[in-house]
Amino acid sequence: MRQSRWGLKDDQILEAAERVFFTVGFAEGSMQTIAREAGVSKQTLYHHYTGKSDLFRAVVDKRVRQLLSQLAEEVVAERAPRHVLMDLGEEFLQMVVAPECVELHRAIVTEVPRQPGLGETVYVNGPAQAVTMLADYLRRQTAVGNLDVGEPELAAEQFFGMTMGHCQLRALFGVAEGVSGADIRARTTAAVDVFLAAYETKS
Repeated sequence: MRQSRWGLKDDQILEAAERVFFTVGFAEGSMQTIAREAGVSKQTLYHHYTGKSDLFRAVVDKRVRQLLSQLAEEVVAERAPRHVLMDLGEEFLQMVVAPECVELHRAIVTEVPRQPGLGETVYVNGPAQAVTMLADYLRRQTAVGNLDVGEPELAAEQFFGMTMGHCQLRALFGVAEGVSGADIRARTTAAVDVFLAAYETKS
């Protein structure tokens, strides 16, 4: 029961910290403000986290793990490449242009110069894992003869890059209101068509 209460309190703190960091930024988001937003004392907050940098890293880690788990669900089953890539591409594109993901990206880029190791930690636990996950699937599909991918990691990076295009850049720069479901499907279809034209085995 004690561990359960600790976990619930920790979730409460992380949710409050995320709201504060993504609303006013890391520099302006004080521990006092976060404690008030979470409905806990500063003593309780410091009992869970050593400081603001530690708390920010925990917020980022939680969000990255949530996003990665969404992508992982698309490549668990050994379905045909076109079906997997369509589902994965649409999920990925929806994710990178979502407001909460855009705010996370901005916050991380802002803090990387100030927090040594933050950028590497986020990359290794987020984008790099997504590439590895897709590369493993491409390797398995090559082994069974559905695909012919000589460099799976490179191919995985290519797929994510083609699917995303400039959509994330426009979202980050605030020059687009959003991407419609129809546009997401059209962009993903185009990326999958190009990808399979290069890597699908010809029967």
